[in-house]
Amino acid sequence: FCQAEYKKTLLMAKSMLPSLLHFVLLIICAGIHGVIGDTCTCSTPTGLTGVSCMTGVCDSTTCAASGKSCRQAYCDKCSASTSNYCQPTDSCWPSLQDWNTFNSTVKGRLIAVAPIATVCYTQGLDSPGCVSIFNNFTNPYFRASQPGAAQYPIWEEDTLGNNCFNDKSCMQGNVPPYAVAVQEVSDITLALSFANRFNIRVVVKTSGHEFQGRSTAAGALLIWMHKYKNISINENYTACSGTPSVPAVIVTGGVAWGEVYAAVAPKYGVVGGSARTVAACGGYTLGGGHSFMSPAFGLAVDNVLAYRAVLANGTFVNVSACSYPDLFWALRGGGGSFAVVTSAVYRLYPTPAEGVTGLTLVVVLRKGTSSVSKLLDGFLSATPNLLSPTQNQNGSVWSGYFFLERNTKLEAYIFTASFVYNGTMSSANASLQQFQTFLTASPNDFYNYTNELFSNASMNDWHDVIDLGDPTGTVSTLGSRLVPRSACTDPTLRAAAVTAMTSLAPLSTLYGHLVAGGAVAAFDRTSNQTSVTPAWRDAVWHLVVASACDLTCARDKINKMFADVTTWTGILRTALPNSGAYFSESDYNEPDWQNSFWGSANYQRLQQIKAVYDPKGLFQCHHCVTLPNATSSMSYYGNLGCYYCAGSAVQSCFALLLASVLAFYYLIGLH
Repeated sequence: FCQAEYKKTLLMAKSMLPSLLHFVLLIICAGIHGVIGDTCTCSTPTGLTGVSCMTGVCDSTTCAASGKSCRQAYCDKCSASTSNYCQPTDSCWPSLQDWNTFNSTVKGRLIAVAPIATVCYTQGLDSPGCVSIFNNFTNPYFRASQPGAAQYPIWEEDTLGNNCFNDKSCMQGNVPPYAVAVQEVSDITLALSFANRFNIRVVVKTSGHEFQGRSTAAGALLIWMHKYKNISINENYTACSGTPSVPAVIVTGGVAWGEVYAAVAPKYGVVGGSARTVAACGGYTLGGGHSFMSPAFGLAVDNVLAYRAVLANGTFVNVSACSYPDLFWALRGGGGSFAVVTSAVYRLYPTPAEGVTGLTLVVVLRKGTSSVSKLLDGFLSATPNLLSPTQNQNGSVWSGYFFLERNTKLEAYIFTASFVYNGTMSSANASLQQFQTFLTASPNDFYNYTNELFSNASMNDWHDVIDLGDPTGTVSTLGSRLVPRSACTDPTLRAAAVTAMTSLAPLSTLYGHLVAGGAVAAFDRTSNQTSVTPAWRDAVWHLVVASACDLTCARDKINKMFADVTTWTGILRTALPNSGAYFSESDYNEPDWQNSFWGSANYQRLQQIKAVYDPKGLFQCHHCVTLPNATSSMSYYGNLGCYYCAGSAVQSCFALLLASVLAFYYLIGLH
């Protein structure tokens, strides 16, 4: 707009017929440009690429000369921040020489991070670079490969709504200004030392699959693990002397689950995530990690045999049941605020000779919410039988995913299930009889559109067949609740659970995960080996609700999106008061999150362990374990940050000069 007014007024000035309106508008624009200009004088550490003045770190000395260190309206809100970390506009922020020196120590692996859509503003919306960005906007592989991207763009935006994925402006938002692209352990050690020296917040990211935004923060130094990749298989792995050897796979911090599955197949399977781009050595496992293999073999953390990690003080340690056992316990479900994990060792399971059996089930619910209630009640009643091993602890059980949503075209609710049974088809068919009989006995409520059993060589092959995809690039949030076994067996509790879930069906798709029970229930019921909430050991389902918004949503709509999910999960919390929530897929506003994620006893022990290994609280994130004396868990947003310099003194002078010249032309034009 300002550029257009400038051109109009300049043309009119040349013809000596300037418009008073255009002149006034230009004066306003010139003043705005000079006081809170759209550009700034930036200085970038030597050797860094991909940085423009728009997203670079500004030279505080040059900016201070203009009288304002950042856009005033932005800084007024920033100044109210209670962050204890040093920010780019603070005097404590490292100098350019400091950054240059640090870049040399990490062998040139320091990256100045810009939001991924920056190119659209620097080169134009029609530029090849911008077209590529938006062609890949929902591509999880592309997003995982970008240090400035999260899988869910909402976490690239700060609380003021500043981001770089709308059609209005490009701002740094919640994207860290710098990252270290880790290729060896020393990169992590040096990054932590630098952050400690300057009191800079640290965040760690591999793929950016983080529903709580814990892997990004304004003004932080990002430890980016994506390029740190290695996979090896040990057929006779032993973590501790005297323990039986088992086949295992060792993965480093940048490896994704899809890469692990490909590496161990066809001989073995491994308990991992459904989304192939999720990191195999990051937040997924540290938070517990549920899987389509969990009812047969346990949670991901149940299958971790050892870690290697860098502590807050830079020490590189081997972590297992016999080396730093307290830290090993904490890293098996306690979240990501204890150390930077560089590698993990997972137990492998031989592919069953008889293969596995898959089930695809699509049921149309004929009578609205009354049929929804009936289906949920029957499914809960049948679930214990589906999760009861028929042979041994790791015997044949069902697992997988189900969805209940309203189809607007059919004006009916649809129940869709993709399940897998680690046994033969005949055994699978027999174990389904209770649920199948229930469905066929109520033809007025249920129409079985699809009901098909099929054979696969392994659980990973089944996973390839159903391929739920890995949808990302959307503005969304979710919340969850673990549904306990007692909701299946206790009629009163089951009725409360069914009523709660039925009330949610018109509001949100119900995303159900049949990922508990079986081996999950049998493992570590006393929390001696893992730190996940004890509610996992009593659960049968993991139930998720979600809400979404488009990319142009205003902050008030985004706030409502979060509030809706909090309300919906509150309905589940009321119906299932003694259960818990999964750390990695919980409501952002989860009340009493310490008990929900870990249970009171586990949380107190986790705090004591954190005090030993991170006494200064270097590793912080939203609803993560804090030091014992901390009053609250840090919001993911941290300090809002003031990344944008005001126009420099030169810009301000130019704006005034331009205004003066045009005023001269205008006065001549009047006469």
